[in-house]
Amino acid sequence: MKSSLRTIALLLITPVLITSCVKVQVVPPVSPISGTWQLTDAAEGDAYGWTSLYTGLETGVFVMSNEGIAQYTDAGLNLRGNWYLTAASGGYFDEFGSYVNAPHQQLQMHLSDYSSHNTIDLSFDNVTFYGNKFVATYFNGELIERYTFTRY
Repeated sequence: MKSSLRTIALLLITPVLITSCVKVQVVPPVSPISGTWQLTDAAEGDAYGWTSLYTGLETGVFVMSNEGIAQYTDAGLNLRGNWYLTAASGGYFDEFGSYVNAPHQQLQMHLSDYSSHNTIDLSFDNVTFYGNKFVATYFNGELIERYTFTRY
């Protein structure tokens, strides 16, 4: 009798167990650049020294979505566009002015406002993330440009 009760219970529970599967939702990883940023420092130089550089972007705020959408807002500006973070290998100059030949990440930002004809095009040879800030560099053929962004 006990055996037949177990069999009946097993027959009743098995379909419930089979049909009650857990749905797994795959969430894409969050990019370290997603969030709100402000350009807090810009300089140009080399391994021997740095000179402050005013870009005109220091008073605005960059908002970067995980989907690659970028926005820059300043007092009278509202530019929209895209950002791209790509893996690269080869040589680049780091934020200390040293030439490095290793895998690294590159960052491109393209933003515009068609009504005011304003654009922002930033292309960085290297970007390094440090928690609440990132440093991006670009070699312009003569000097290294270094941009430090901090979470806003």
